Amino acid sequence: MNTIPQPPETEVVTTTRVACDGGEGALGHPRVWLSLGEAGEAVCPYCDKKFVLAKDAPAH
Repeated sequence: MNTIPQPPETEVVTTTRVACDGGEGALGHPRVWLSLGEAGEAVCPYCDKKFVLAKDAPAH
């Protein structure tokens, strides 16, 4: 039986610096800090979760 993998999670955020720990408590991954840069997005190198800056986020 073939299973289709779920796409990585996307989270809309209001800051240009975010932390990701996998969200699974002890089953997650080490906490990493990501900067959203000029493109306004970043992808976690561990779990592929994508962070996108909200269009109405305050300028930093």
